Amino acid sequence: MVSCPIECVKDQPDFIERNGAWLLSVIASISACLGYCLSYFLKSRCKTIDCCGVKCDRTPIELKPSDVEIVPQD
Repeated sequence: MVSCPIECVKDQPDFIERNGAWLLSVIASISACLGYCLSYFLKSRCKTIDCCGVKCDRTPIELKPSDVEIVPQD
C-alpha cells in the first residue's frame, strides 16, 4: 500500500487562480485605453467621429471669444 501526502491529491488551480494577476493587468489596460479614447472623443472638436466601425455625427459647442473670461491671479 502506498501512502500519499495530501499535497499530491490536491486539485489543480483553475485558470483564474493561475493567471489572476495577468488577467487583471490585461483588463485594466483595455479599460484604460477605452477610457482614453472616450475622453479624447469628448474633448474633440470634430463633427464626425468614425472609429472601429462606430460612427458618431455631432455638433460641438462653438466657443466665442466673448464666452471666455481671463482673470489674472494676484
